[in-house]
Parts: sequence; C-alpha cells; structure tokens
Amino acid sequence: MERPVFTGLSHVCIFVDNVEKAFVYYKRILNANPRQYLPHWKNKGFFMAGGFIKEAEDADVSIGFMDVPGTKLTLELMCYHYPKGRQLPVFFHANDISGARHIALKVSNIEAAFEYIKAQSDVTLINTTEEYKVFQISRTEPSEFIFFDQEKENNPQAKREAADILGNTKYFYFLDRYGLQWEFEQGHTDIGD
Repeated sequence: MERPVFTGLSHVCIFVDNVEKAFVYYKRILNANPRQYLPHWKNKGFFMAGGFIKEAEDADVSIGFMDVPGTKLTLELMCYHYPKGRQLPVFFHANDISGARHIALKVSNIEAAFEYIKAQSDVTLINTTEEYKVFQISRTEPSEFIFFDQEKENNPQAKREAADILGNTKYFYFLDRYGLQWEFEQGHTDIGD
C-alpha cells in the first residue's frame, strides 16, 4: 500500500460563531489578511465528505480563508448554520489530552507581542496570574535530546548549536475567543519555515 506523499501545509481550521466577525478578530490579533469567503455555502459534496450524509441536501456553512503574513499559515474559519453543533468553545488546559493543542507562530518582538495580546479583551493568557509573562527555555544540554539523523547525533557541534537555540527560545501561550490555543515564540530558528 502506498503512503501519502505530502507537499505542504494546507490550512488550520477554526470553528467560529460568525465568519465576518472572525475576519476582524484575526486581523486584529494576528494581522491575518482575508483571502476568500464562501457565505452560506450549500455544497452537497462538501457536507457528504464531512460526514453529514443525511443532512447534505439542507446543510449550510460559511467559510473564510485568511493568510497570516510572514508565515505559510492559512486559517480556515468555518461556521455551520445547519446542522448546528455545540455553540460554546471548549477551553483546554495546556496539559489536557485531546486534539491539536496549539498553533505556534514565530515572532521577532516577543515582549511587544505579549503586551499586545495581553491588552486584548477577547483573548485569555494560558495563565491569568500576574506572574505570567514571556518565559525563556532554561539552558539545555546536548545530552538532553536525541537527533534521529545519526550524522547530527554524532556531531558534538551540531548538538551544542541545537541545545543553544533551544535554550535561547522565548515564548508564551494564549487562548483566542474560539478556544484555540496559540503560541508565539522567538528564537527557535531550527524548526519551521
């Protein structure tokens, strides 16, 4: 059996209560740019592929796409008008099991980004105490991780460089109004784009 051949990231889907309001929201907190909008889309094949076989004839959804500048991330904002699901977001703790837990975006101004997000009335920092702030990962030693690439694993300089990058990474987490957890990070230059 042939395995899938991946060519890139398509999008991250976020279920929202109103796509037009979500466009404004994600423009404000992520500077995301709206790209496409399908208001009250009634597409039988779409709903059948989504598992709504019996409801496909009457199903109704609005879908918006936004691009996050400086990344290759596209957000898909989806609001089901029919059939309706749960209407309140579920807010998970950082250590809860179930589903994707967060989306991480790289920033070059982590402290300013933290203050900006903290000032938003419709986001919640992952920890709401006064002590929560941007934190830096503690010094990491090469012996604390393993490269699966044996050449890198056997290269002390590559291990030291990776440990130093990790130990210089700063980040914080927040939940948006739809229950999606975000991480803003600075310094983790050896992963992602």
